[in-house]
Amino acid sequence: MRTSHTIRRRIALLVALAVAWVAGSTIGATPQVRRAAAAPLFQIEQAHAQYVPVLDGSKPIFILVIGSDARPDEEAASTRADSLHIVAINPDKHKATIVGIPRDSYVDIPGYGSNKINSSLFYGGPELVVKTVEQLTGLRMDYWALTGFQTFQQMVNGVDGLVVDVPFAMNDSASGAFFQPGIQRLDGENALAFARNRHELPSGDFGRSENQGLLLVSALHQMKKEFRKDPNSMLTWIASFMRRATTTLSLDEVVDLAFTGTAINPEKVVNVVVTGSTGMVGNMSVVNLDQAEVDGISNDLKNDAILKEANIPPSPNESLLGG
Repeated sequence: MRTSHTIRRRIALLVALAVAWVAGSTIGATPQVRRAAAAPLFQIEQAHAQYVPVLDGSKPIFILVIGSDARPDEEAASTRADSLHIVAINPDKHKATIVGIPRDSYVDIPGYGSNKINSSLFYGGPELVVKTVEQLTGLRMDYWALTGFQTFQQMVNGVDGLVVDVPFAMNDSASGAFFQPGIQRLDGENALAFARNRHELPSGDFGRSENQGLLLVSALHQMKKEFRKDPNSMLTWIASFMRRATTTLSLDEVVDLAFTGTAINPEKVVNVVVTGSTGMVGNMSVVNLDQAEVDGISNDLKNDAILKEANIPPSPNESLLGG
């Protein structure tokens, strides 16, 4: 019989893998990088080698999901972080909060001075990204997940597409996102276009980050629905997630993670993006975060991973949603 400790741990890590699957769809320009024979789809590790996360339900669980812009022949840990999300999980209440951090946020990177937060991955790998985000928010990460994008389409196709309630019309030739609003099943190519779309959005990367969170919630909805209909369908999801993965988890753990993950209620996942203003530092376009808002969100999440309504920032896509 599994202990509640083990069940909570497996729920937390499944959510991390699911977010990593979505966040890894980001594509963008990249500086000179080291080459690798094949960049992994994702990797998940403990954030601190000498720290064992408390997973008995007495404390929230925090996972930093890093979406690298690595090309298929590039090393994921030596490019820029084009997608950053904190996933805060309350295992007992089956709730979670997703907090998107704009990739151009101008912050202090420990040991490297002020720069865009996405450059922290290039300078020091996932470990430096963790330090940077912890310094920015005051939250202690339990795990980090590093993702790439090269097999995103194959993963979506591996589960016969992803059912998404597209919130508004999209017509963007840069990303290939051409959608009418409403519920529809997106194949890998279209799901990737949905995740990449930013040029058409009034808020750019802010809106894209929110849409990536929407893809995660859609994946959780679909996984839970299919599992209820046919528990064997979970094997398809596991195979789609684990292909080309780098993780220290055993296959048995992954299987158990997938099944316990069906307990998470997608209706209780809050998806937000921290706000800020755009500006210039020299010739570099940056985002100046609203630090008071960052502190408010972080302090609210610290004790239970649940974001109070008063601390939920407005949707960056609000104007497109009719709000």
